[in-house]
Amino acid sequence: MNSSRHACVIGAGIVGAACAYALAREGWRVTLVDAGTQPGEGVSKANGAQLSYSYVEPLATPTALRALPSWLLSSWRGDADSPLRWRPRADLGHGRWLMAFTQACRWPQVQRTTAALLGLSFLSRDTLHGWLDTLPAATRAALHHSRAGKLVIYRKPEARAQVAQQLRWQADLGCVQQLVGADECRALEPALAATGGGPISFGVWTESEEVIDAAGLARALAQASGATQRMGQAVTGFERRAGQIAAVRLADGQRIEADHFVVAAGPQAQALLRPLGLRLPIEPIKGYSVTLPIVDDAAAPHASITDTGRKLVHARLGRHLRVAGFAELCGADLSIDERRIDSLCRAVEATFPGACDLSQRNPWAGLRPATPSGRPLIGATPLGNLWLNVGHGALGLTLAAGSAQLLARAMRREALAPQAQPFCYV
Repeated sequence: MNSSRHACVIGAGIVGAACAYALAREGWRVTLVDAGTQPGEGVSKANGAQLSYSYVEPLATPTALRALPSWLLSSWRGDADSPLRWRPRADLGHGRWLMAFTQACRWPQVQRTTAALLGLSFLSRDTLHGWLDTLPAATRAALHHSRAGKLVIYRKPEARAQVAQQLRWQADLGCVQQLVGADECRALEPALAATGGGPISFGVWTESEEVIDAAGLARALAQASGATQRMGQAVTGFERRAGQIAAVRLADGQRIEADHFVVAAGPQAQALLRPLGLRLPIEPIKGYSVTLPIVDDAAAPHASITDTGRKLVHARLGRHLRVAGFAELCGADLSIDERRIDSLCRAVEATFPGACDLSQRNPWAGLRPATPSGRPLIGATPLGNLWLNVGHGALGLTLAAGSAQLLARAMRREALAPQAQPFCYV
């Protein structure tokens, strides 16, 4: 046990809170520091709520690369429904990221990344299930955790052959999924029977997929870890001594000393670590969500629904429906474009008419920290007591528990687990 060792975790989103919990279970004394007022206030606050263990294919694929011109044209025309927006900027790091992204869109690399992420996601699923069993029943109930399955609907029949090929390949890696017809889609999710959102050609059903409130889970894990929480405290820099980190400096002038430091600061990690000479290939990608109260239970979906035509996900959280989507490369801009929220609400009404009260909408935008390849950075840095757990993109919730487990093993100085090798920074 490491009860005499002190770890400072920077970032209290779902990834940082999972780190705190995993380390505490290993016997570490943990301090959790974040600029937010409570855990889960950043990119975890109102994300898509998806625990999509079988849907981890990266954003960088040949399909995405082929679609980029039409997406960009739609964006430049001012289409509020465009799945992608890009705001060009004179930033060398941004340019390098874009070049690396295009290089990552080759099928051999996509398959290697997907296989690595599936291994991590299955570890994460098993780990999180074990953790949830340790939480009080009332805490678990408040998280709206359910395994209602995930249905991905396709509106273009020409996509069927490629999807079937992907399912066969993923089956060899442990995924249990079914290719289903339009009638089966409506049988699996009766709320789709009334859809006016366009014809459904076919779908993919994955019974094992889950949803959960990410912000609530971050708070629950942070609390259960017993960590000292330093909320409302932005980290402004590091103090170095003898090739290691001695302390972090906070915005109010205070310091936190520790034996080890974990950076789980999402999109802020890049700027935070640059003064140390560490250049992380991370780009903030803005996504949107809107959470709506359900007013007609029969009209609202119970399964998690992904609409590939609109590039949107729908998740039921108790008496609310959350719909999330879009990808905007716009730097650190967190402003909410109300046209995007209007688009999400139109999609909900088109797909599940009458299900929600659109006048009581709760909009949100967050910055997802993405690497070009889609692989997060987990493990050691050249500074002996500084560790990374960043760059999960849209998969932070899905991969948080498994990433924390891999990091905790690495911090025990065990031999590098095969699952961790694809995610190493050094």
